[in-house]
Amino acid sequence: MDVLIVDDNTEVSSAYGQVLERAGYMVKAVDNGLAALAELQQGRYSVILLDILMPFLEGKSFFRQLEADFPEMAKRVVFVTGMAGDDETRKFLEQTGQPFLEKPVEADDLVGAVRKTMG
Repeated sequence: MDVLIVDDNTEVSSAYGQVLERAGYMVKAVDNGLAALAELQQGRYSVILLDILMPFLEGKSFFRQLEADFPEMAKRVVFVTGMAGDDETRKFLEQTGQPFLEKPVEADDLVGAVRKTMG
């Protein structure tokens, strides 16, 4: 698979999925970090689009777990959040060194971030 979308808002993940599929990517969507960790046990992804606020295992904790368990995958995360204006969230995002997009995301920006992260 190319892209794993981790977002609890099914409308958002569906919209992202449609955009990315039209751009030629294979997409899988899950609604929380625990489901994403289970998915990563089955295979690897070129990019993980990761929301911050989710139930069960939110984006920050998921990312930390990813760094510990799948360090190569942590380098393939693109955060997509509506929380980038929050000081604590902004600091976390900047400390990760990973790209992030602020919701709402334009289709071209989404595809561009995925392409850039794939290298």
